Amino acid sequence: MGKSATIFVLFNELAQNKTLPLLISRYDGFPLTNNKNYFLYKILQSLSKEIVRVLQKKPDLTKKMNKTMQGQLSFFIELFYDHNFAEEFIDQAKIIKSKKRINRFKTFFNRHLRLINSIVNGIVKVTSSIIRKSIGLPEMNLEEINITYFNEMPIDRIRTMTVDEVVSMGSEKLNVMLKSLISIALAIGFDSIVVLFDKIDEYSEVNSDINKVADFVLAILTDTDLLYTDNLSIVFSLWSEVKHTLNNKGVRFDKFQDTDISWRDNELESLINKRLLYYSNIKEFPVTLEQLLPFDNDRKTVLELADGSPRSLISLLNRIYDEENATSDVTAFSSDAINRGLLEFCIRFDYLSLQPSKTTNKSEFYSWLNKVLIIKKPTFVSSDVQSVFTVKNPTASKYISEMLRMGIIKNLEYQDKDGKPLYEVLDPRIRYLMKRGVTKLS
Repeated sequence: MGKSATIFVLFNELAQNKTLPLLISRYDGFPLTNNKNYFLYKILQSLSKEIVRVLQKKPDLTKKMNKTMQGQLSFFIELFYDHNFAEEFIDQAKIIKSKKRINRFKTFFNRHLRLINSIVNGIVKVTSSIIRKSIGLPEMNLEEINITYFNEMPIDRIRTMTVDEVVSMGSEKLNVMLKSLISIALAIGFDSIVVLFDKIDEYSEVNSDINKVADFVLAILTDTDLLYTDNLSIVFSLWSEVKHTLNNKGVRFDKFQDTDISWRDNELESLINKRLLYYSNIKEFPVTLEQLLPFDNDRKTVLELADGSPRSLISLLNRIYDEENATSDVTAFSSDAINRGLLEFCIRFDYLSLQPSKTTNKSEFYSWLNKVLIIKKPTFVSSDVQSVFTVKNPTASKYISEMLRMGIIKNLEYQDKDGKPLYEVLDPRIRYLMKRGVTKLS
């Protein structure tokens, strides 16, 4: 699976095991750097909403909180209440009403059904006080609770505070609030909280740039006090390339575990066999990848060109199938279809889609790919560039620097026999096209 699909599965699995998962995928208003308190704010707001959602479904859990916790939660509802808070509350009320309709002979939701009906039907406006009432929180003097967090600030002022104003109060106060919310979550039956950050690369300020992604998460990844908070885990779904950049910026991954979700060849083959089973006419004797590609070298090449991507593997096999021109059911591809399909797949592949905004100019990127193809060597040295393009060493160095920047080649750790730096073409599809004699992509 990809990053977001993995996060989705993880979220659902965590929710089954007395863990309160929070999924955060929007970062509107976050600055690109020095944004730790914005991440903290988002965690606090999401945790407040999720606790409310749980209590909305099971108001009796409110009784498990002591009076101080009830007052703290009332305060957090006031502080973090906004339009999205109300929208999510209404959506949850609709789910509860639907369940009540399905289980109309049960009394589970009877106590608050009238209020829920009023919310869903728009009879009452969803305010922070309505939310508190619906989950069974008593009316409390929030001025007294406020002293713990924002000293003597009037509660009416708290209700109108913007995100920037809350963030400016400082991480120490935000951390105190976080620990209070964690205690509340534990009191109503959860063992831990897991915060899942996804789609960071899709945030407009980051614009899918690896260096900007690294800068964006740097502040929170270097806050070890937060990351070591009891009963709290934080998960980021990021490209593996970002890890190397963060390493260079001082983030130590030996302290925190990272999980590689790359597909291995045997996993890809298992996946495609399941898909082939679905489409096989005879389920007892399904078509397999080994049947479609009887020769080991062909299977090895196909998996290599898929480059760890299920999507690419399916697309590649589809291309071979199109080249087969079959008039009946297919159980094995011909050598001609395989050769044509592999070539067409590599020529038509969308190479730009794999480059996280290293360039916004498609023709420029393909121009550099064509330069690499002209070199005709998967592994080369600077003198090869000088020879092929008839340029001097400074110009060849600029060519190589640009190819490195765009992620087309990488610098190998070892050197050639003459002690010169070696460079390798990264994409297996480009290397394959070199073998087939292709020197230009349209």
